[in-house]
Amino acid sequence: MLDKLQKIIDATELKQGDFVDIRLQKGYGTLITIQNGRPEQINFEKEIGSGVRALIDGGWGFVSIVGFNLDEIKVSLNRAIKIAKATAKKTKEKGSMPDDYSVEGSYKAKFKITPQDISIDDKYKVVEEYEKVTREYSEKIVSTNASMKEWLQKEIIANSLGTKVETEYGNLNIACMATSREGDTMQNVYCAKGTTNGWEEIEKLNVTENGTQLAKRAVELLRAEKPPSGKMDIVMDPSLVGVYVHESFGHAEEADSILAKDSILEGKMGKKIGCELINIYDDPTIKGLRGSYCYDSEGTKTVKRKLVEKGVQVGYLHSLETASKMGVEPNGAARAMNYNYRPVVRMGNTYIDAGEHTFEEILEEIKNGVYLENSYGGYVDTAKGEFYFSAQGGYLIKNGELDKAIQNVSMSGLCLEVLQRTVAVGKEVKFDFPGSCGKQSQWVPVHAGGPAMAVKRIVVGGQ
Repeated sequence: MLDKLQKIIDATELKQGDFVDIRLQKGYGTLITIQNGRPEQINFEKEIGSGVRALIDGGWGFVSIVGFNLDEIKVSLNRAIKIAKATAKKTKEKGSMPDDYSVEGSYKAKFKITPQDISIDDKYKVVEEYEKVTREYSEKIVSTNASMKEWLQKEIIANSLGTKVETEYGNLNIACMATSREGDTMQNVYCAKGTTNGWEEIEKLNVTENGTQLAKRAVELLRAEKPPSGKMDIVMDPSLVGVYVHESFGHAEEADSILAKDSILEGKMGKKIGCELINIYDDPTIKGLRGSYCYDSEGTKTVKRKLVEKGVQVGYLHSLETASKMGVEPNGAARAMNYNYRPVVRMGNTYIDAGEHTFEEILEEIKNGVYLENSYGGYVDTAKGEFYFSAQGGYLIKNGELDKAIQNVSMSGLCLEVLQRTVAVGKEVKFDFPGSCGKQSQWVPVHAGGPAMAVKRIVVGGQ
């Protein structure tokens, strides 16, 4: 199929600086959701289609169609070129692509146990058990939701620069959430596992034990102390570090946001943005994580991307276009949810690298404050650099040791404050934040994490 796509591209008349690409995508998988003992979704989904882009005279055109019909792809390419020519007359921000950059390669997903070989009945039983043991742990558990999604996606990519790539990857995610209640007090807990490995990862996860522990935590939180409020010193666990580095920092590192002047990191290249303890990477090449992939949706091979070194901004996440405009090498960060969407700059596996402190040393550094654990999501304004994150609970820190447990709690502030006010970074990196990241109406699988970190003077919120 690649050769046939290349013939279509070769037959297209293009000037210097013009560009076209064709991306075929096929994806399929199952989605199972059980809520409060009732099956909400048991779906098999499949999508097959082609996305065609054209950059003509600096203007972009994009067309998507269902299926892989070559005649329809030719028509779509001509249509994309017409759109691009019309766009070029209207746009002031001209697009550009590298003059000489091509990739040839392939990647096929490798599983010990292929998820697609597991029956829907067997998958349902796992989700059913997860939800059931969580719900039945106590009458104080008033709401539960367990879900599993497995997906296998293949892409074929060819462009006018000579790139020819075939790639395949799988994604598997299982999650459970629960709400406990006693009187007017309610607490929320959540647990998720995401991977690009096979069904063997589900077999490693004991959902009976995991669901019981999740429910136990939800009930125990009802008896925990109300969290304090105000500006105080904190310790973030790896899951909270993960949501922070992804939401507060990672999106600001996407080069399309930099070019659009919609990022707090615009103009920060080579400048100090955090303390010397901070080193940040985005690495889709790590095997098995939810945000792992070998080639992006433009056919660029992925690499480990250094973003911050000893507190200094040293890199961004790039597509072919942003790399061309900034005069750097592409680094494989252009991802598309499916054939209906153009690739845009996205993260893969984003993390703060390990430091040299033990957990005991981190607590000792804080002395008195709050330990926050188990992220429950949040909100970020990347242009203003403001964040608000929730933690499922934590502990008071007194005299350098964990003290009484506290309930659901939040932290908020300015994004770069966390990097600047960090005083200790743990020795062990954990990827405890698997998720689906939204941008421009597209959702892609990602993973994030880091070590435990001690940060001074952060606003913590109570109920």
